[in-house]
Order: sequence, then structure tokens, then C-alpha cells
Amino acid sequence: MKRTLIYAAAVTLTLTVSVSSTYAHPTTESLNSPHVISLVESPQGIRHWRVLRHTLRLEIPQQCKALSQLTIEAPSHITVRDNIDVSDQSGKKINANISINDKKVILAFAEPVAPGTILTINMNKVKKSAATTGDKLYRIFARLEGNNAELPIGVAQLHSY
Repeated sequence: MKRTLIYAAAVTLTLTVSVSSTYAHPTTESLNSPHVISLVESPQGIRHWRVLRHTLRLEIPQQCKALSQLTIEAPSHITVRDNIDVSDQSGKKINANISINDKKVILAFAEPVAPGTILTINMNKVKKSAATTGDKLYRIFARLEGNNAELPIGVAQLHSY
């Protein structure tokens, strides 16, 4: 009996350690809409740090219309400041008007972001209201060129242990 419990504990621990700490779940499997690639917290694994950087990566597929606006809804215990950098896959800066209303960050792009682009959004100096454990869920919405509706494109999830 003791041996079985030890093996079960070892397997559980191995599976827990091998699971990635970042998940991104697109709301649609279609290749015709933008989708979240990843969300990373820096520094990683330090739950007591209060000021961090969250980096969101988003792909705009070739078959998609150009992206004119992006809305990011932050979790309740996270405060996003207007210190945000947006760039494409080559590192070129993308100009965006940034507005923050409570937990909503709106990035209105000066020029629509072309299909085939991978955006990197660095949310610098993100502040946690307290030391956290559990998940951080960012909900992501897009407005495509020629369309006034905000489309839900995914949920980016960070796990804290």
C-alpha cells in the first residue's frame, strides 16, 4: 500500500512539473481570425513580486482582414499601466493609441496591422494587488478593418504556483 502511494505521488509530481505554466486558448479553430499564441510573465515563478512584465503574442493569419483595434481585459488582481510596447515579428515598433479604462486596455492602431503579422505586446510594469497563486486570465478581443464589432479571439492564461 505504501509503495503504491509513493508511486502515485511520484507520477503526480512529475506531471505537475512537466506542465507548462502558460496557456493560450483561441475561441475559434478557424485560420481566418487572429489568435493568441502565448502569454509570458517576467520574471517567472516569483509570486511575491508585485511589478512584472506580461508579454502577449498574437498572430494575424494571412487569410484574415487587417487588425484595427485590440482590447485586452486584465484579471481582477492585475493593474495594467500605459507603459505598453507593441512590435511585429521583426521587432519593428507598431504605433498604437493606448487607452486604459479600469481593467480594459484598448490598442487602436494608427495603421491597421497587416495579415501575416505576429504581434508582441509588452505590458511593462504590470502591478499585482497582492501575492497571487492560481490563474491569471486575460480575455482578448479584436476589431478587424471594415468591421465595428469586437470579436472575442481568445483567452490567455498564466498559472501561478
